[in-house]
Amino acid sequence: MAEKDVSTWLRKKITTEVAIAFVLGLGIGLVVLGWWLWPVKWTSADLADLRPVHKETYLEMVAESYELTGNTEVARSRLEALKGPGQDEADLSSMLNELIQARLKAGKPMEAMRLQGLLSAMALPPAPTPVPTAAQPATTGGRPLLRIFGILFFLLLLGAGVLLLLSQLQKREPLRRRRPSPYTGEALARVPEVEREVSAVPPPPAEGSFGHFETTYNLGDEEYDVSYSIESVTGDFLGECGVSAVEKVGSGEPMRFTAFEVWLFDKIDSRMVTKVLLSEQAFADQALRERLADKGELIRAERGRVVTLETANLRLDALIAELEYESGSHNGVFAKLTTKLEISAKGTM
Repeated sequence: MAEKDVSTWLRKKITTEVAIAFVLGLGIGLVVLGWWLWPVKWTSADLADLRPVHKETYLEMVAESYELTGNTEVARSRLEALKGPGQDEADLSSMLNELIQARLKAGKPMEAMRLQGLLSAMALPPAPTPVPTAAQPATTGGRPLLRIFGILFFLLLLGAGVLLLLSQLQKREPLRRRRPSPYTGEALARVPEVEREVSAVPPPPAEGSFGHFETTYNLGDEEYDVSYSIESVTGDFLGECGVSAVEKVGSGEPMRFTAFEVWLFDKIDSRMVTKVLLSEQAFADQALRERLADKGELIRAERGRVVTLETANLRLDALIAELEYESGSHNGVFAKLTTKLEISAKGTM
């Protein structure tokens, strides 16, 4: 049960726009800002952390300084700073010997002599003799390659997670995106229920009418929130209307509702009017009525009842065509609610 509650919460809170914003934010923050504009810069590092080429430069500087000053104590302290964790004077001797051989091969005898003088003055122990080992594969560049593969693996996992999330969100068709289902009195009665959901081409609207829509809630519809666009004959956007579930009872599955909101938005008037349809039990609950009072006029749902909403320019007549309660709920939980919406210009009905 807890897993279902978490899944419901995720579907409700994490939309496609949120997932896209998360991926874009991660990409901008990690790649653009973190790796490009403001990458990490190391400061106050120890001499032992220098790269090998920089350590060689440092050793040459120590040798030059010793040749000029002859101060063995200063030279020894400077060499000691090069020792990393677990290293001793034998390792310093090995570094100096390797650098001396490299300078000789490079045709720089003067630099090699200075380094040899420093090595002799420090009385360092001889470098350990390397033990012959089997040839090992070159590892140059291994760490950067490992880092690149790690980043690619992380991005692949992130992309797979986003795709999985989007696929889960798209498994259910959002009710808000359902297209209106036009109806025309007796003609609609002859159309099978399945064909009504597909929606035929609407008939020409009567004078002053902006549309006829029908929507049905059935027990188990999650996050029931249906909206329709209101347009003039010439295609101009005038506003929106719809029906939404607003009062849920219990925390189990399926979701169960005791109140629905019928609303009308007028673009020109720039305001929204709402009325709330309550079940019989909810209408008799004074505490619930006080809590929902700020949502609009509270009305007891009755089959055949027409609820009218008006703005400065639009009028919505909502007919409660079908009404059923859940068995055993004492007329408190809606099992089915069908409303037929008639939108017209104000003053034409």
